[in-house]
Amino acid sequence: MMQHREGLGNERIDQFKSHMTENYKSMLYEKYNIVGHLEFKQFDHNFLSLEEYLQNRKKETFSVRDRFIIEHIDTDYYVDGFPYGFNLYNLFTAFKKVDIPLFTILLFTNHFGIEEEVNGLIEDRRDFPTIVYSFVTKTHYSTKYSHCDIDTSSITMPAVCMLGKPRSHRNALYCYFEAQDLLDRVAVSMRSKHE
Repeated sequence: MMQHREGLGNERIDQFKSHMTENYKSMLYEKYNIVGHLEFKQFDHNFLSLEEYLQNRKKETFSVRDRFIIEHIDTDYYVDGFPYGFNLYNLFTAFKKVDIPLFTILLFTNHFGIEEEVNGLIEDRRDFPTIVYSFVTKTHYSTKYSHCDIDTSSITMPAVCMLGKPRSHRNALYCYFEAQDLLDRVAVSMRSKHE
């Protein structure tokens, strides 16, 4: 059992609700020696707490089985002209600053293709992190469901787009629907201050 350590700002950095299913966790904890287990959003506002967390788990030498699980589920920020997500870049920077090998990172992600970003951040291919791609998480699927018959003849909209919190790519999608005159055929739900 991992011991909890207070991070900066009096928050517990390794106390969080994991997105991973119990099967994933069991498999990874059996295969690797898990040195730490974090979720991306825990430190995206305070990378000093991540550095402190890593410093407290740093070893003189790491074995080939040692891993820090980093859950990276839909959580990064991008701008034009910068080829990486800010958090991914800062994560790798924190590991390098604390002098922990990057091969110890096990990135559990639903961001298929993130390997391209990682390639640009790695100087030595022998120090490449483990990437586990998955769209199966506790937040996406449930074992508590029941079958329900749907009368498809009652469907009036051929598509539904639920945009949630405003983000630039979501606003762009909405503007595309609007420009293509699709709003009468696509049911769009968008939570924004400027609806």
